Amino acid sequence: MRRSIFLLSFISLILITGCTKQERKGLLPMVTGKPGEVLLVIDPYLWESTLGQYFSDFCNVPFEALPADEPSYSLIHIPSDGFNRIFKGHRNIIVTDISDQHTEPRIIVQRNVWAYPQLLIKVVGPKDSTTIAYLNESSFKLRNLLQVDERNRIINNYNKNRAKGIDEMLKQHHNVSISVPAGYDVGLDSSNFIWLTHEVADMTQGILIYYYPYTDENTFTPTYLVNMRNQFTRKFVPGPVDGSYMKTENQFPVIFSENKKNGEYMVEIRGLWRLEKAFMGGPFISHTILDEPRNRVVTVEGFVYAPRLDKRLYVREVEAILYTFDIVD
Repeated sequence: MRRSIFLLSFISLILITGCTKQERKGLLPMVTGKPGEVLLVIDPYLWESTLGQYFSDFCNVPFEALPADEPSYSLIHIPSDGFNRIFKGHRNIIVTDISDQHTEPRIIVQRNVWAYPQLLIKVVGPKDSTTIAYLNESSFKLRNLLQVDERNRIINNYNKNRAKGIDEMLKQHHNVSISVPAGYDVGLDSSNFIWLTHEVADMTQGILIYYYPYTDENTFTPTYLVNMRNQFTRKFVPGPVDGSYMKTENQFPVIFSENKKNGEYMVEIRGLWRLEKAFMGGPFISHTILDEPRNRVVTVEGFVYAPRLDKRLYVREVEAILYTFDIVD
């Protein structure tokens, strides 16, 4: 009997450890927690120290380019002895292991340990200033880990529930591809400007795609791109009042950055928009790339209008859509 039990246990172990990565995902429960939440496992005495202050400040950095400040992440902290099965399914978990047993600080990243798709970050280090110094140096890495995993969760959800027909139309008529979720409709489709819209009570999300010939080596500058944006939105994005139209808010300087996407050069602009001659506005984010085979500059933009709501999540949702955008042959 004991030998039979041993054999059954051994076979079970083989089956579990022999699972493919895809099969393991299927065995895990889905993550819990709201988008943008971070669960920090930290003992009370550390929470009251500079370590706790670091994570509080890290999460409370304002999300970029919103009309009113919102924290980048919503932080929840619990002590180590309270980290039980209920909390282990959270989407973003940071576990602190600070002890004199450790000689140097380090960050260990794991995924899909207790749930799927989960990000687990372990911060290990000694009880001295070197741990905080190391975290300060690693802030960009930590922020990027959270940003990418939050974005990929949204993209995966959208890919499972895509709006029908839109991507096919864009490929055939404009040689571009994008994944938008169900609920989006084509608001406008002209020769070089497309407006995809998603409207629910108290909130509107829009995706704008526009392109024009590449003729100026100074195209990929904030001034040039904002001017082109204003030309297109003035022509194609009217407001509810006669003579009103969308324009970039010039009282708030845009945030300009250069990046790589699928190995290709891309510039990103974050800023605020408003309606000329009307009282409406909100945040936007745009990606601009060069389509060399067709010698055209292509911009895809997401904007949000939600006057009575927090906007962080809605901007992350349209940003995720931008990352699905591509040029096709």
